[in-house]
Amino acid sequence: MRVLAVGAHPDDLEILCGGTLARFVQDGHEVVMCNATLGNRGSFEHTSEEIARIRLHEARRAAELAGATHVTLGFTDGEVDAGDDEQRTAVVELVREVRPDLIITHSTGDYMSDHDETSKLIFDCSFHATLPLLETGRPHHDTVTPIYFMDTVMGLGFHPAEYVDVTSTIETKVAMLEAHASQLTWLRDHDGIDVVEQMRAVTRFRGLQCRVQYAEGFTPCLTWLRATARRLLP
Repeated sequence: MRVLAVGAHPDDLEILCGGTLARFVQDGHEVVMCNATLGNRGSFEHTSEEIARIRLHEARRAAELAGATHVTLGFTDGEVDAGDDEQRTAVVELVREVRPDLIITHSTGDYMSDHDETSKLIFDCSFHATLPLLETGRPHHDTVTPIYFMDTVMGLGFHPAEYVDVTSTIETKVAMLEAHASQLTWLRDHDGIDVVEQMRAVTRFRGLQCRVQYAEGFTPCLTWLRATARRLLP
């Protein structure tokens, strides 16, 4: 199975579903990790160009730790827009290139617009990717891909419908997040948090909810053509 995971920024996937992505790889599936933006506005000490280069290197390293492939759409932080034609075309082309059997992305109602707009882009454009007369240079995808929405940051306002036991991959998840050293510094300085500690606490809390040590929570998109009777998560 080919899994496409799309987060708004470098480190979002590591925080919210890194353990699940590592489990997919362990089970023999192909995983592509995509960050929509460059992470180019989150620094007190670097220019936008410098921090974008740093965060690209960190994102590639994190994906490597999971055994996944890394790509980026190259959008600018704070400017993800589901109504932007160029961004919509970029997402259509991403889906057509990867041809996923499953997509994981943000749920709506998270704490900032880039997350919500990424979710909308994925929902809209994964359908549009199947339209043969929408020409982008790549052949249309042959299925409307099922989508699973991952947890919100810190789990606020999110009620999982399914859980993945990530006890066996929690240390991989931690290592993936720690690969984003510049972001850990930014979140400490900007928001006063240790994001690794908070990620571990939320993953432990989700584990308590489903009676394992560590877990990640998801909800399926249940619109027509997306729902399936098969379990797609590990």
